[in-house]
Amino acid sequence: MIYWIMRLHFHSASTRGFAVAKVPDRRVLLIGWDAADWKVIGPLLDAGKMPHLDRFINSGVMGNLATLYPDLSPMLWTSIATGKRPFKHGILGFIEPDPHTGGIRPITNLSRKTKTIWNILSQTGRKCNVVGWWPSHPAEPINGVMVSNRYQKAVGPLDRPWPLVPGTVHPARLVRNLANLRFHPQQLHSGHIHPFVPKFSEIDQDRDHRLESLAKIISECLSIEAAALALMHHEPWDFTAVYFDGIDHFCHGFMRYHPPRADWVDERDFELYSRVVESGYILHDIMLGRLLEKAGEDATVLLVSDHGFKSDNLRPRHIPREPAGPAVMHRHYGVFAMKGPGIKEDERVYGAGILDVCPTVLSLFGLPVGLDMDGKPLGGAFQDRPGIETIASWDQLEGSAGMHGPEMKIDPVDASEAIKQLVALGYIEKPSEDREEAVAETVRELRYNQARSCMDANRYADAVSILEDLVEGWPFEHRFGIQLVTCYQAMGWLADARKLLESLFRRKEEDALASREKLRLFTEERTGKKPEEWSEEELRELRELRGRSSWNPYAVEYLMGSLLFSEGQKEAALDHLKRAEAAAPGEPGIHAKLGAVYLRMKRWEDAELSFGKAVALDPDCAEAYRGLALCHLPRRRNTDAAQAALEAIGRVYFDPMSHFLLGVALHRLGHIPRALEALKVAVSQNPNFPRAHRRLSLIYKNRLQDVERAAIHHALAVEAARRVWNVRRKRVATSREEAAEAIGMRAGIEPVAAKVDTCSVPAVSPTCGAVDLRETVVVVTGLPRSGTSMMMQMLAAGGIEPLTDGKREPDALNPKGYFEFEPAKNLQRDASWLPGARGKAVKVVAQLLPHLSPGLDYRVVFMEREMEEVLQSQERMLGHRSKEGAVPASGKLKEVFSAQVSAIRKMLASRGIPTLSIAYGDSLEKPRETAARVNAFLGGGLDEGRMAAAVDPRLKTVIGAKSA
Repeated sequence: MIYWIMRLHFHSASTRGFAVAKVPDRRVLLIGWDAADWKVIGPLLDAGKMPHLDRFINSGVMGNLATLYPDLSPMLWTSIATGKRPFKHGILGFIEPDPHTGGIRPITNLSRKTKTIWNILSQTGRKCNVVGWWPSHPAEPINGVMVSNRYQKAVGPLDRPWPLVPGTVHPARLVRNLANLRFHPQQLHSGHIHPFVPKFSEIDQDRDHRLESLAKIISECLSIEAAALALMHHEPWDFTAVYFDGIDHFCHGFMRYHPPRADWVDERDFELYSRVVESGYILHDIMLGRLLEKAGEDATVLLVSDHGFKSDNLRPRHIPREPAGPAVMHRHYGVFAMKGPGIKEDERVYGAGILDVCPTVLSLFGLPVGLDMDGKPLGGAFQDRPGIETIASWDQLEGSAGMHGPEMKIDPVDASEAIKQLVALGYIEKPSEDREEAVAETVRELRYNQARSCMDANRYADAVSILEDLVEGWPFEHRFGIQLVTCYQAMGWLADARKLLESLFRRKEEDALASREKLRLFTEERTGKKPEEWSEEELRELRELRGRSSWNPYAVEYLMGSLLFSEGQKEAALDHLKRAEAAAPGEPGIHAKLGAVYLRMKRWEDAELSFGKAVALDPDCAEAYRGLALCHLPRRRNTDAAQAALEAIGRVYFDPMSHFLLGVALHRLGHIPRALEALKVAVSQNPNFPRAHRRLSLIYKNRLQDVERAAIHHALAVEAARRVWNVRRKRVATSREEAAEAIGMRAGIEPVAAKVDTCSVPAVSPTCGAVDLRETVVVVTGLPRSGTSMMMQMLAAGGIEPLTDGKREPDALNPKGYFEFEPAKNLQRDASWLPGARGKAVKVVAQLLPHLSPGLDYRVVFMEREMEEVLQSQERMLGHRSKEGAVPASGKLKEVFSAQVSAIRKMLASRGIPTLSIAYGDSLEKPRETAARVNAFLGGGLDEGRMAAAVDPRLKTVIGAKSA
């Protein structure tokens, strides 16, 4: 009955005022439901309360959609739209510094560094509608219509003007009509509210403001729907993307009251609000029905969510008091459904992730997928698997893509620094102290989210350089230190991990003791004051002191147990983890970690029991299913192992170990073709997988008598084992300082403690002296005008081929040429050319080094020059090239460059990239010694005489005026 009541009252808004357009031949509709979760949807489908979604999935495919970490919606929805991880696309949080006010502002799309699906489609001539995507403000000038995420937000009461924020709608001709389609919360009546809160008349709204929140969510949903339906009806479109945040808001506000009632939820609250979440889903089903009707049967429709939402025993009682703390309520799996011509019917899709949405849409339009995208087309959803074409990067393709012009592109972190520089120059007044603090904290959170995004992609070295700065700047923000400990463990720097973890425990204990004393004094000062008389500021301080004075025994024991496990102290690790289990028996993660320890101890039954507990608490725990497969195989329970591996893959497809375990089990069971398929997926996901190659070699040799293929995989296994062994050698020492110093001394290069000439831990080669230049990318770097062109000349003379396209011609400042390679200037967007640079030398400006792709062997020659000389030379170049706006270098710029160089050096060391520093002045004064040092660093096969002769002696007389 509730469905039909809502169907009656939630009617669509008017769509008058638009010019009717011709219907195109091909249409794709992408619908986003933030936080939608099959665990909530399933019972509603069974009860017949979501009939439109039921028909949708019965005529198409459905499955889980794995999210990314951190699971923050602006970051995730941008990943859905781009197919790229946040550290690539640049949207890193909810707020950003505002360069115009010196304060902060909600996140905008100005921080995005890459094209979205609608930019790509616009560029290829498709008409696009985009409604409410997060973030999409200010609206981009796409080939079609964009309505930004600021559109539906009501401002003030209904009897006051409600203008659209500038930049909300493109094109401007639709502003008036779209403004009239919005739905204000005060337009709702009892028929709208009753399905959500049947007893709403019993609520004292002067004290309980939850109905106001509910009305706001409902009205915003209706506004987005009205705009989408109007554009689909009256504007030409090939692609429409519409985003609803309602489910996420319903869940954050009211999921605690969703059945079944937890024992910590007030009974009266449960009685009033237990139907809100269910009704929110029903409302979305009604809107889905109207969107499907408007799209037509010939349209291909995708329904996705960025993450799920905990609705069962895993619902957290308390929310962490930290930025983005409510994300603890998110579940790792959202929803995916798809139907249309050529799509399978009534089937499931396994292993999908949010990065796969954009490539899948590109495949629907027959367009190539960018090699710089992190996702893949979901070929299993198609009746006939489409051929996948690729392009290096859509960002490199010139032409109008409907993006904001360069003048609007503002990096939020750089923007805050620009504000400081403008203050120093006297162009603007200094912002208030509170505003500065807000900006600093905003930048801090953006960098923290960037580090976590790198960690999620296993780029721990990139995360280390960020997290170390955060820990140094905010030592009592323990979450920074905990993530850094995780990175150290992942990189094998166990001594660093232990030192940091012990210091974290000490600081936390000191902070807790001090906070308890402050809390005692705080409450004593307010003795006799009623809680309702406390100000909001007092309540905030009270909550903060309570949080800081508490001690989480689960976290302490878990972290120490994990570290001991990494150190190989299995029994000690087990003791700590069991104490963690006693402190939080309902946490699936602790049981999975215990299972991993038991596996290492070959206690198969105990491991199976622990993994089983994890699965019972969280049936979507892929780690636990993988662990069960590992438990079954040693006991020859191959069918059980295959089933457990399939369960893991069905939840997280990019998991080479689970594919390998599945292949082993299927091989033993005699299912050879399926075993081969699983093992091939394993080595495609991880080429450095010796066991998988050995298993493939064994099958080809003994089962298929294919000697040639067996030999190929045997060779690949040997090569992969060599690479893995070399990587492990760098982790023999327990800290990076010990490893780097030992390697540096063996190579005859000064250790890390020395001033600048350091050889950091190599990525592959076991020592700095063992170099295979055929497989190595030699990177010449430094600040602009620090002597990089001169070093490229030396390397070319010595016998290393320079990677250059010659587009920048020699001039008076560099008469021998610049040796530049144009794609290297855009390394942050496209690194696909790097594998082709093996065996060559390429010049890369220092600021772009963090974007070097992992998995390749690098040798970095870092040119150094006095900062004053660098700035003077840059200034002279700007004047020589008549660059508009060229101004004398400021002291602030010197500080910025120095800080950047310091951060880049930390990054190179943390990633284990061998680096040799060369002073520009020394190269001019002692070219033979410089040539010898570079030759030794690069393996000893270069012509030192020719290298030294390549240095122009005239440069010594003009040092500080010209540089090569």
